[in-house]
Amino acid sequence: MKRILYANGSVLTGDAIAHSVVQYATTLAKAGSADAILVPVVQGDGGTTVEMLIGPSSQLIIEDAGQDPGSVFEYESFREEIERRRDSVEHPPSVRPSLRRIGAPDGPDSLLDDF
Repeated sequence: MKRILYANGSVLTGDAIAHSVVQYATTLAKAGSADAILVPVVQGDGGTTVEMLIGPSSQLIIEDAGQDPGSVFEYESFREEIERRRDSVEHPPSVRPSLRRIGAPDGPDSLLDDF
C-alpha cells in the first residue's frame, strides 16, 4: 500500500495505482497540462474514490504504507483509463485547418486560393 501526500493531505491507495498517478502527473507536467482524475483509495474499512487535480505544479510524494490490500481496488480499469489519458496527452489528435472561407457557399470557388 502507498500513501500519496498531496498539498496538505494524503490518501492511501494500492502500489500500482500510486505508480500510475505519478506517471500521469509526469506526462501532464511535460505537456504543461492538468487533469482531474478519480483515484481509488482506502478510507475506513473499505474503498472509495477521491478526485485529484494533477498537473505541472503538482507536488506528489509517494511513501510506503504497509501491505497492499489488492482486493479493495480495481487496478485494471484504473490503469487502462490512465494509460488512455496519458496516450492522448503524448499523442494528441492532429487538427487540420478548414480550407473554406467563413460564410462562403459550398463549391469549388469557396476554397482558399492560398492552399
